[in-house]
Amino acid sequence: MDYEAKLSDIIASLPEIEGGFLYSPDSGIYANQATGLASDDGLFQVALKFSKIFSLLSVHFHDTGNFRATFKDLVLFGMLVDRDHWMFLFHRPTLSPTMLNMTVQLALHIETDEVEQGGTREKVPAPPEAESHSDATGDAILASLLAPESELSKPLNKIRDELAKYIGPVAELVFEESTAEWASNSPPTLAALPELMSVFEEEIDDDKDRTTFKEALKPFLAEVK
Repeated sequence: MDYEAKLSDIIASLPEIEGGFLYSPDSGIYANQATGLASDDGLFQVALKFSKIFSLLSVHFHDTGNFRATFKDLVLFGMLVDRDHWMFLFHRPTLSPTMLNMTVQLALHIETDEVEQGGTREKVPAPPEAESHSDATGDAILASLLAPESELSKPLNKIRDELAKYIGPVAELVFEESTAEWASNSPPTLAALPELMSVFEEEIDDDKDRTTFKEALKPFLAEVK
């Protein structure tokens, strides 16, 4: 996998991310996109220390998938993306951990399941075709989006409730499938909600109902933007 390209995509997709870099024991710091935040030597020392701490933790806590360290104005997020490569991201505290985790997992095609590797457990990439057609992955995406701490939880629940008024019992299935696909194709954000709304509008056959649906959600969506 081209981790350098994935790092660039993740940084570009979330404005709260200030920069990032990759690290491996063999190559040291590479693909450094954290210019101005710290020197290469400083980043190397941070990566080395945190990778050692992670290795120790993962022996005793098998569900360790990533970690965060909070500084004065930034949060350092680190994730082992395979056996030899680490991804580190610097982001502002306003970025939701749920949103960041989901964006990274989608970008790297990481399944939520873990496999055991030599006495420890680590997250491993899944084949792209398995990821895109996995019901379990879709459920995980929805769970993240609808979690109480997610900024999208309130608007998505409101959209689902309104949709049920116009297309009936099938609304739940349409909502789940469309929302999971929307979140898989691009980073799910409040600003991107109109794109998802247009999908639901097409499911409402009656023009009057479609208009009423849009009007009912317009004030609500304006509040959360």
